[in-house]
Amino acid sequence: MLPDDVRARSGAAGPAVPEVLDDLHTALERLWDSVPDIPRGDRIRFETAVVEVATNVVGHALPVRSVVQLRAEFQVTATTLEGTLTDDGADVDIDLTGSTPADTAESGRGLLLIQRTVDTFSFRREDGLNVWRLSRRYATGAESAPPAR
Repeated sequence: MLPDDVRARSGAAGPAVPEVLDDLHTALERLWDSVPDIPRGDRIRFETAVVEVATNVVGHALPVRSVVQLRAEFQVTATTLEGTLTDDGADVDIDLTGSTPADTAESGRGLLLIQRTVDTFSFRREDGLNVWRLSRRYATGAESAPPAR
């Protein structure tokens, strides 16, 4: 049974290889199926941020032991979409100050994209894991209704 403030949960886990992105999409589809009233725009923005974090882990995480493992947990509360992604890769130095990369930069835009599509985004090293947390408030009730004509 879910806590009173949680409407739905979903998640996925596996080696941080490109195929895990399919598992994340499937987990998010299950989440959306269980809460069909979440506005499409909010879903897209949240999913974009989640996939960007996961893609960064898949592409850049360095293993401490063998293969980096990625775990994602998602939940929907009465007002918020929440995600926590963890990986057991090596400790990384992440700059979340929101500085804009140069136009000629070949990387660094992903973190900025994440910050622009969610309300909160954080990174911490906890108990030997890289922990990425993100959340987005979604439109509810009258907020999500199309404008009257």
